[in-house]
Amino acid sequence: MINRHIVASALLGALMLVVSPALAQDPGKPCQADVKKLCPNVKAGHGAILNCLEGKQDQISQACKDEVKAKVQMVMDACKGDVEKLCSTVNPGEGKIIQCLKKNQAQVSAGCKNVFAQAKAKAQSMQKAQ
Repeated sequence: MINRHIVASALLGALMLVVSPALAQDPGKPCQADVKKLCPNVKAGHGAILNCLEGKQDQISQACKDEVKAKVQMVMDACKGDVEKLCSTVNPGEGKIIQCLKKNQAQVSAGCKNVFAQAKAKAQSMQKAQ
């Protein structure tokens, strides 16, 4: 069985798709001030915001850390079983877990699919609002 730490790392990569647009563009989210302050010139997409924040964890507000932790937990709850079942031989990094889940989309659980569908819908609505 795949190591819990590896699953968490892989799902953090998945989280980038879920959280990045919201962190960068959705006013009222706990991370907005942190993004403006710590990553002012970073454009959202492909995890760029989270990559920027990752190196500055000691400067991130507790409210933002709590928000990201909640999102990670949401993705882990929804997709952990799918990653363990369908992608246990995939080394995390560079979107490989996401690619694996997409490749096996027909077998991915409804809960995991729902998390990504919600993220895609939110990202699309944010792009239209710009």
